[in-house]
Amino acid sequence: MKVRIRTALALGALLGALPCAHALEGVEARVIMKLKAGSPLKQIQAAGRVETLNTRLGLKARMISQPGRDLHVLRANGLTSEALAARLSGDADVEYAVPDRVKKISALPNDPLYGFQWYLQAPDTTRLAATNAQAAWDITSGNGAVVVAVVDSGVRFDHEDLAPRLVAGYDFITDNLNANDAQSGRDADASDPGDYVSTADRNNAALAALCGILSAHGSSWHGTQVAGILAAETNNSRGIAGLAGATRIQPIRVLGKCGGFDSDIIAGMRWAAGLSVPGVPSNPTPARVINLSLAGAGTCSAAYRSAIAEIRAAGALIVAASGNESGAVNEPANCPGVLAVAGIRHAGTKVGYSSHGVEVGISAPAGNCVNIEVGQPCLFPFVTLTNLGTTSPAGNTYTGTGDVTVGTSFAAPLVAGTAALMLAANAALTETDVSRLIKSSATPFPLESTLPTCPLTSTDGQCNCTTTTCGAGMLNTGSAVAAAIAAANPSVSINLAESRVAGMAFKLDASASKATGSAHLVAWKWIQISGPENGQFSSDNIATPSFTAPVAGTYVVGLTVTDDSGRQGTGQATFDVQSAAVKSGGGSGGGAIDAGGLFALIGLAALVAGRRLKG
Repeated sequence: MKVRIRTALALGALLGALPCAHALEGVEARVIMKLKAGSPLKQIQAAGRVETLNTRLGLKARMISQPGRDLHVLRANGLTSEALAARLSGDADVEYAVPDRVKKISALPNDPLYGFQWYLQAPDTTRLAATNAQAAWDITSGNGAVVVAVVDSGVRFDHEDLAPRLVAGYDFITDNLNANDAQSGRDADASDPGDYVSTADRNNAALAALCGILSAHGSSWHGTQVAGILAAETNNSRGIAGLAGATRIQPIRVLGKCGGFDSDIIAGMRWAAGLSVPGVPSNPTPARVINLSLAGAGTCSAAYRSAIAEIRAAGALIVAASGNESGAVNEPANCPGVLAVAGIRHAGTKVGYSSHGVEVGISAPAGNCVNIEVGQPCLFPFVTLTNLGTTSPAGNTYTGTGDVTVGTSFAAPLVAGTAALMLAANAALTETDVSRLIKSSATPFPLESTLPTCPLTSTDGQCNCTTTTCGAGMLNTGSAVAAAIAAANPSVSINLAESRVAGMAFKLDASASKATGSAHLVAWKWIQISGPENGQFSSDNIATPSFTAPVAGTYVVGLTVTDDSGRQGTGQATFDVQSAAVKSGGGSGGGAIDAGGLFALIGLAALVAGRRLKG
């Protein structure tokens, strides 16, 4: 006979749980209940209705208000709102019973440019790809104990919207010409002096020998832009809001005038994760997440594979941009163990320039301008931190709609920042857990009827993403953080005795239920949710009680477990109970026989005995 077990991890239970050792002492359920239209209970006074239900279900609920004629708000001590709602819902006179939850103001950041940060807001019909970070902020505002390393061009430490979020980093550029600073080789100054290439630089034979052919360009302040998307100070009435809130940023400088050499990037990645690098002091604040908004053509080399394996073993998640080449995913995003990020437009389709392929794990907004007329603003850019200097640093400022700030470089920090918020909500998550939950909580890709499906080969244009070409779906920061919290709740496992007979006690065993991390279960609370009649637990606050069902039928029991941090997990088991007569006669169920069969057997035994006596 099958026993159906269902386990549910309640987000509300974690957010509202009381951090006491004797869980459920002092816990009070609050439920909104509505009676069915034809219920005979509607013919009596409201207080009488509640008393009738209490008697039927073995409850001690009390009514506190009526929002409507057939609506009742009930409260009861010693069980959760979810448990009370489930128990009431099983009654034939009840149309529905739902927890009476608390709603709070959903406070938006007071940063004046937040209105332009469309990619952090709740998705709607015009911005399907928006990540809904504001829903995640209702759960956590981030944690300064979580560090994200931005392996990039360094940052402007003096930018007022970034300075409070920074921890000490390091400059890993070994070649002085590429570094463009006054230091010799690697040093502890991860500030960005500018990565411009001047006409004089183009004519510098030594630089050309180091970098190859260079084109003249101004300083990008790329690392500052990426770090701003991640963790610009939020709610400071200045500039923009950083996705990851109180998360701290560790700048790792690896990109200079030439870009970055693999050896410098790998050294920076390893140091960021807390691994040793010869000639460099130990990292005092290792990162849980490493953001790589950099890419280069080629398959994943043995050097990257080896470094990534070490970094993952140290517990750090690596997030990397897929590249802006329209074709195959670039290195290091194409390496095993890296969470590769492809770019999508505001509408959720692949943005034309984004690289894509089977290596992609998730897609996130990468920015797109929509209109291409000269002098027109970019409609969906990234608004972030930057510097006014065209070569050397000048005043700090922000990008705007007149700047074409787009690219998978900006999609990656949205994912890295989401990972940081998840770790703030549940520090026990591993890097594998974080990657898995980001993917499983993703929003499915939309389908635009006028666009082709993205092929595995390169395509320089928009196309409809699939899970083969663009990863698991569109990044949903709110859902990912909620999933991280749910993963912290205890899990419930209920096993039952094979023999379950009406009127006879049988064992319920929840000893396999588990708390997460280093927590321990401290309390159990059993209830009967439904059944033909009320049964009885030998005890409702231990892991292994017995249960006695008075009559045969299908029963549902529920269990809430609580750990020593106040986190709760709920589960229920549905099972059938046989009547004593059926159990006695179920020859195919284990050899038992009913009373008629017993008399027949006695008669047969007597006949055999008589024959033996005659013989």
